[in-house]
Amino acid sequence: MRPVSLHGFWRARGGLAAVEFALVLPIAMAMLFGEFVLGEALSINRKISIASRTVADLVARRSALTGDDLTAIMNATTQIVAPYSNGPMTLVVAEVTTDASGKTIVTWNKALNAAALVNGSAFTLPPGMAQASTSLIYARVTYAYKPPVGQNTFGIIPISNTFYMPPRAASTIACIGC
Repeated sequence: MRPVSLHGFWRARGGLAAVEFALVLPIAMAMLFGEFVLGEALSINRKISIASRTVADLVARRSALTGDDLTAIMNATTQIVAPYSNGPMTLVVAEVTTDASGKTIVTWNKALNAAALVNGSAFTLPPGMAQASTSLIYARVTYAYKPPVGQNTFGIIPISNTFYMPPRAASTIACIGC
């Protein structure tokens, strides 16, 4: 058997590509799955944003509606978030009214897969949004995204969007049965 010199050891390259591939593969797979999870979460985020705006817009176009009308509008979000499941999605839509003194309360509301707001309770609007003697339609959609891969790493990712829109057809919207 021939002794291997140190110079010969450094020149030997057989199997180097296999070793490098074995070292890089786990990192590359983690990046691939992370990219998949991020891409899907961004897609859901976009759909949730569209859903909150659509619900607020459809409600704001009316001068009056019933609880059944509101339920139909809220159920339409199923089509917006497709192909993702609407099971982990919650939705709250409400009219909030600010009086002449600047106090904002919940006029009426309805929730889907969530706890409803309390009618007549105080409501905090973002800074600068409260205008005396006006009403706004509030729509908040949340989604508890559970990644198909890396659940132990990422856990459940909460995605939410809130949208405010003034009523268009009247200064307030009457909701019968809300």
